[in-house]
Amino acid sequence: MELSRTTGGVAEIRAPDDLGLARGLGFMHAHDRLVQLVLVRLAGQGRLAERLKCTSETLTIDVFMRQLGLARDAVRDVANCSPQAREYAQAYANGVNAHLERHRAPLELRLVGHRPEPWTVADTLLTIKLMSYVGLAQTQQDMEKLIIQAIHGGVSAARLKHLFAPHLDGLDDRIVGWIQQLRLEQPLLPPAFRFLAALPRATASNGWAVAPSRSATGHPLQCNDPHLEVNRLPAIWYEAVMHTDDDYRMGATMPGVPGLVMGRTRHLSFGFTYGFMDMLDYFIEECRDGRCRRGDDFVALETRTETILRKGAQPLEIVIQESDCGVLETDPHAARLADGLYLARAWSAHRDGASASLHALRAALLARTVAEAQEVLREVTISCNWVLADRAGAIGYQQSGLAPARRHSGLYPVPAWDLDLHWQGLVPSRALHSFRNPAGGFVVTANQEINPPQGPQVVNLPMAPYRAERIRALLDEGSSLELGDMKRIQLDLYSLQAERFMRLFQPHLPDTPAGRLLAEWDRRYDRDSVGASLFEDVYDALLRRVFGAGLFGLEAWDAIVATTPILADYFGVFDAALLGADHSWYGDEGRDAVLAQVLGEVLAATDVDRLERWGTRRRVLMTNIFFAGTLPRWLGFDHGPVELAGNRATVVQGGLFSHGGRTTTFAPSWRYVTDLGEDRIDTVLAGGPSARRTSRHYLGDVRLWLEGRYKALQPSRQG
Repeated sequence: MELSRTTGGVAEIRAPDDLGLARGLGFMHAHDRLVQLVLVRLAGQGRLAERLKCTSETLTIDVFMRQLGLARDAVRDVANCSPQAREYAQAYANGVNAHLERHRAPLELRLVGHRPEPWTVADTLLTIKLMSYVGLAQTQQDMEKLIIQAIHGGVSAARLKHLFAPHLDGLDDRIVGWIQQLRLEQPLLPPAFRFLAALPRATASNGWAVAPSRSATGHPLQCNDPHLEVNRLPAIWYEAVMHTDDDYRMGATMPGVPGLVMGRTRHLSFGFTYGFMDMLDYFIEECRDGRCRRGDDFVALETRTETILRKGAQPLEIVIQESDCGVLETDPHAARLADGLYLARAWSAHRDGASASLHALRAALLARTVAEAQEVLREVTISCNWVLADRAGAIGYQQSGLAPARRHSGLYPVPAWDLDLHWQGLVPSRALHSFRNPAGGFVVTANQEINPPQGPQVVNLPMAPYRAERIRALLDEGSSLELGDMKRIQLDLYSLQAERFMRLFQPHLPDTPAGRLLAEWDRRYDRDSVGASLFEDVYDALLRRVFGAGLFGLEAWDAIVATTPILADYFGVFDAALLGADHSWYGDEGRDAVLAQVLGEVLAATDVDRLERWGTRRRVLMTNIFFAGTLPRWLGFDHGPVELAGNRATVVQGGLFSHGGRTTTFAPSWRYVTDLGEDRIDTVLAGGPSARRTSRHYLGDVRLWLEGRYKALQPSRQG
């Protein structure tokens, strides 16, 4: 095995086979990203208060993670690993541990007195499970919990059914009554405090492939740009150029996991966007005397006690209850479970699944064709839209994820005592959507709704389709597309959302400086745009009027916007109501009157000479994931502030919002384009390879990334 770096600091690894590459990658991950590895593992184990420091923040995370039980289930899942997957993960662990044995821990860990324990196969499975849950299944959970909270708080169930039609059609008066009686112990997920910054939120991304018939070179083109949190250092992804004796692997890796997550070999290019599959449901449990109802009987709950060790404090014991449906959301500090109705959270990847994903990710590297890759990647248990292209000229799509086979929509809770409403296993992976070489000449995914044409419906809450529609439109403009065209699309700032709302706004715009500014705006979210800022003021006011005053209540709406990612993930639900033919959402006054009033109020209050540029509103500090902005700026652990272009509905998503008291972002965390006729990828990373502040590779590509430029990565001749 040989380890080196490219001129830009990207890890370059040589080994005879993928086992050798896994060992080398483990060593390089430990060298460059050990803090990230440790934070993710400790968070998943619920040991932050024990090993780093005990605060209300770390303790909240520890309690939630112990309730979730991912670390315990990851240990159990090791037994489900195929021999190939276990060997692969063990080779990676050997590489991490070789570094731990030879080198001191980074400064950050020495400051808190933490000596990392050896890495294990279970730790890799835990990392995969966390990638599956945090920011992915979690987004569906947040919306389902919002619906439950809203009904529990007295919001009209009829209006909610209208908003989410047809997915709440089965929500009858009995279920509404049970929801209103719930002992709602966890109103929302515990906040994603700063130590969870080490975990990616991968909700939004773009990925597409172009067939040879539409390509200037006669070879497929394939592009990925996952949208994750970018106001952090180091970057989430870790790039690598890896060589076996007869092939190469170039692209993005995830610290904690061996092999590529996105990228290419000599024969195949692949990437994914989040698929928004509904893999999580809530069940209503009726509990008496520590037992839960099944039919007319009551059966025992599984109860376990977890001990959380705390630095500088006495150990804390918590009690966790589970039924055959899932983990009950109860007060973990209560010695006895009070009688009543509780929620049980069921997640299809809870017990196992990470082992299957690990096996599939390894096998994908050996696939030479799109068809072979589809057979493998459909077994990934994370909800993904895989976009594929091969050197022989094929392009394709494959859906993955563990879709529960259910008899209801999954968007509202059902009584667990009705056994007919329990999951009837999982949807077979072969029933998930898959196709090759579409007639149009390209495959596009951008988190839009994708369900198998013949059913079942595995996605009930996708993101809005604006980005996918815009990418398709731009691809349709060219019959001889080049990599330069792919890069221009990845940098596109035009908003179809704004275009459609402006059609409604146009008749109501006054002949005033603010009215003229909005009318003349080009619908682009570039950093210098003031029209974008003004449009957002109007859009925010309209949402607040219709869904704040008209549905959830102003105080609740303001909290949803200010403290949760609900609007960032699911704005399409609200847009569909505002833009649709049903004007009842605008109340008795009607759509035109409400639009005229909202526009009038916002524009009258706007001084165009003092209106902020869009970039000013999208200014964020890239902070070190360990110190989280607590150190003086002159020490250089943080960078910026930087200004983000784009917004929720542009190809360059420039999402910025607060979640759990922490500012977070959705933006292109990595850009990748490749022509399958060349042995080369063009990429740019929102950060650098190394998490070590003293390394010249700490910031890496940040300047290129902000300027919309790319670097080239190629296998060296020896590869």
